[in-house]
Order: sequence, then structure tokens, then C-alpha cells
Amino acid sequence: MTDDDEGFSLIELIVSMSVMAVIMVIVTGAITEVYSDVNRTDNLANARDQIGNSFRRLDKELRYANWVATPGQVNSAWYLEYGMPGNNCQQLVFKNGVLTRATWVSTATSTPGAATTIATDLAQTGTTAPFTVYQPGDQPYSAGPGVSGVGIAYQPEHSQVRLRFTGKVGKTTLPLDVLFSAQNTNRNTSALSDCSSGRPTS
Repeated sequence: MTDDDEGFSLIELIVSMSVMAVIMVIVTGAITEVYSDVNRTDNLANARDQIGNSFRRLDKELRYANWVATPGQVNSAWYLEYGMPGNNCQQLVFKNGVLTRATWVSTATSTPGAATTIATDLAQTGTTAPFTVYQPGDQPYSAGPGVSGVGIAYQPEHSQVRLRFTGKVGKTTLPLDVLFSAQNTNRNTSALSDCSSGRPTS
């Protein structure tokens, strides 16, 4: 019998299997992390696409609004009304993670029609209100660290609607902070409108 026929000892087999087990754990962990990163990227892209498509139509509407109300909250629902040319009223409602829009023709006693869903899987960003309106002549910005682009004395000449949400797709979250300008409003726009009759009071 030669030395080549002796085979492997039990200790050599145990050491070899241990090394292989460590290598397999490292490789499996790396593959899992790669797939996890791919899934996160896909979820982020899906969230961005969903939110972008949903709010693109709002840009077209709010751009031509001729009246924007002060947002309000009734129980767990947040409301925002705005008027369009032709006595057309619009109402945004955010409740239980869903943003809906209802329309109607304004009269003193009119109420919103059936609501259509704009976006789902949304959440309030902390304690920040989802709707904020800056009226012409307001000074919404202040100077400070991280503030750039406008000065402390900046005053918008048109009503501006700011929407702030957090979108959720799977385990991925995406902050949303969008500012729309209502080009048909100015400092002389009345604060009252028949469109505001659509908001519930309880």
C-alpha cells in the first residue's frame, strides 16, 4: 500500500466540511442581499411611478384653479377644496391612506359627487398636515440653515398648494413633497366661494 491510498482522516473531512459550510453561508448571504437590493429598487421605482402618475393630473388641475380654500380636518379626514373655471368645484380628501377627488358644479347648496381614487398606500408624514395652502401675500418661508432659493420676505402672488405624504409599496417608503401654483388666483381673489359648501362639519 502506498501513501496515496491512505485517503482522508476524519479530522480532515470535518475541517473541509466546516470550511465549505462557512463559504456557503457567505455566498448565500451575498446572493440574498443582492436580491433584497433589487427588490428594494423595484419597489422604490414602482412607488415613484405610482405617485408620479397619480399627481401629474393634479398639476394640470391646480394650475388653472381660480380659488383655493384653507384646508381643514374633520375627524380623521383631511379636506381641500378648489374652484376651476366654469363654476367647477374640486375636493380632495385624504383618509385612511387613500387620496380621493370629487367634482361638482357650484351652487349655494351643491355637494360633491362620487369620489374617484387618485392614490392609495399613502401615509401622513409624521404630524405634518397633508394639505397646506399659501395664499397670495403670505410669507411661508423663513431664513435659516438649509433654507435656500427664497428670502424671508418672499410673498407668492398666486395661491400655492403643498401636498406632503409618504408613499408605501411593500417595505419601501417614499416621501412626497409637491408644490402647485394656482395661476388664476391673485391677491384680489375672494376667500369665500360656493365650493366650500361641500365640506362636512362632523
